[in-house]
Amino acid sequence: SSESTTSTFHITIMSQPNVFIKQSDVDDDVELERAVVHRPSSNLSAASASNLSAAAGDMMFTLDGIDDDAAEAKEERRASSMPKLASLSVNKKTLVGCTVLGVVGTIVGVAIGGAAEHKQQQNALAAINGGGGTNPSKSGKSGPFCDTEPSVVCGQTVTGTAVLNEDLFCTDLIKYSTPDVVLKTLNAAVKVVGADAVIDCKGHTIRQLTSKSAASCEDSPGLLFTNSNKRKKMKEECDLFYQAGIWLADGATAINCNVEHFYDGFLVQNGGEVKKSEASRNRSGVDILDDTGSMTKISDVYAHSNGDGIRIGGSPMGNVVTIEDFMGKNNLRSGMALRGPNIKVKDSTTSHNVGSGIRVVGMEISNPTKVQFEGTVSSHHNGASIPRAQIQIERHLEPGSGHGVEVTRNKRGSRPFYADVTVKGELNTYQNGIDGLFISYDANMVGEMNDPLGFTVEAKGSFNSCNNGEYDIGLPAGTVTFEDEGTDGYTCESKGRSADMTNFPTCEDCPDCE
Repeated sequence: SSESTTSTFHITIMSQPNVFIKQSDVDDDVELERAVVHRPSSNLSAASASNLSAAAGDMMFTLDGIDDDAAEAKEERRASSMPKLASLSVNKKTLVGCTVLGVVGTIVGVAIGGAAEHKQQQNALAAINGGGGTNPSKSGKSGPFCDTEPSVVCGQTVTGTAVLNEDLFCTDLIKYSTPDVVLKTLNAAVKVVGADAVIDCKGHTIRQLTSKSAASCEDSPGLLFTNSNKRKKMKEECDLFYQAGIWLADGATAINCNVEHFYDGFLVQNGGEVKKSEASRNRSGVDILDDTGSMTKISDVYAHSNGDGIRIGGSPMGNVVTIEDFMGKNNLRSGMALRGPNIKVKDSTTSHNVGSGIRVVGMEISNPTKVQFEGTVSSHHNGASIPRAQIQIERHLEPGSGHGVEVTRNKRGSRPFYADVTVKGELNTYQNGIDGLFISYDANMVGEMNDPLGFTVEAKGSFNSCNNGEYDIGLPAGTVTFEDEGTDGYTCESKGRSADMTNFPTCEDCPDCE
C-alpha cells in the first residue's frame, strides 16, 4: 500500500541525572527519549499490547501507544530499506524484539511473554545500560537475555555431570538451633557420587562462610570419621556447617575446582579423582578416606595455606593412591601426610610448610604403609621459617616436626607400626629446618615375617639430602634397613642421632654451594 501508517513508541530510561536526549526519524515517527525518571511507587500491572513496562532498580523501560498491525506492516517495509533503524514486532502473546542503535546501546532479541516477562525485561535494561544481562559480554554491548540459574547449590548431591558457572558461597551458619542430626552428619557443600559422576567448576571457587580459621581447627571428627559426637564438637568449635567442600564418593571426579574454608577441602571416599584444582584454608586440602579396595588419583593440584596439604587417613590392602604433579606449600602442618598400603608419589613438591614436607605414617605389620617415589620429588624449606619450639607450641605439632621427609608412627596407641619406602626416581630434600630425612625410633622399617621393609633406592633411583638444618639423614635408633640397588644412590653430607653409624647408608658428598 502507498499509504503509510504511523506508529509511535517511546523508550524512557533513567541513566544519568539531568540528561535529556531526543532523536527522531520523521518518516517513521520513531522517537527515542533519555531522561530522569523515578522508581514506580507500586507494582506495575500486567503487560498489555498498549502499555508494556518493567521496573529494574532505579530504571523504567516503557513502550507506549503501540498499534500491533501497523507495527508489523511497517517492520516488513523498513527491514529492506532501513535495517539499522529500530525495529519493533509485537504479538500480544509472544515477544517484543527491538534493536536500538546510537546513543543508548544495543538490545537484541528481547522476549517478553507470560511468566518470564519481568526477568527478560530486566536483562534488556542491563544491556541498554552497558551490562549485558546476567552474564555480560566483555564489550558490554550485547549478551544473553535469559537469567542463568545457579548450576549447583550448597548441600546438593550430584550423580551425573554438574558445571559450576560462578563462585558458590555457602552461608549456612552453626546456630544454637542447628539440629544435632546436621551437626553429627558427614556433609559437604557438594557431594558427587558414582564412577561416572563429574563436577567441573570451570575455575570457580566453592567457599564456606565461617568466623574461624578452618586450617587451624584442632578438633577432629574422629578416626575414619565415624564418631558423630566428635564431629558435632568439631563443627561447633570450628564453626563449620559443612565438613567437606567437595565430597567425592565411589569413583567420582572433580576438575578445575577451588575450595576454601572447610575441614576437608576435597574429601575422597572409596576412590575418585581430583585434577587441575586448588585447595586453601582448609584443615586438610585433600583428605583421602578409603574403606574398600579402590583407586584414587590426585593430579595437578595446588594445596596451600591448609592444615595439611594432603592427608591419607589409612586404607585397607588393595587400595591404590597416586599423587602426581602435586604442590603442597605454606601449610600449617605437613605438605603430605601419607598412611596406606599402596601410595605412589610422582613429580611433586612440598615446600615452606611449617611442619614436615612429607610425613610417612606407619601402620601395623599386617598392613604396613608403603610409599613409592617416582619421577622427581622434592621437599625443601620446610620448618625453616619458625623456631622449633614455636612450631610445637603454636601449631601443636609433634616434637621434632620440620623435616624434609619424616617417617614416623601414628601417635595413637602403643603398638609398633611399620613402614616401607622405595625410591624409584629422584628424591631430593634440602634446606629444611631440622633433618632432610628423619626416621623416628618408633617407626619400624626392619622386615618381619615374609614382607621386607626398609628404605630402598633402586638401581635407577637416587636420594639426595643436603644443606639441612641439623642432619641430612637423622636416625635415632637402628630400626631401618637402607638398601642401594645401584651405585651412588645416596647423597648426603651429615648423618646423626644414632651412636651406631653402621646403620646409615654410604653417601656421596653433597656438591659445594657457591
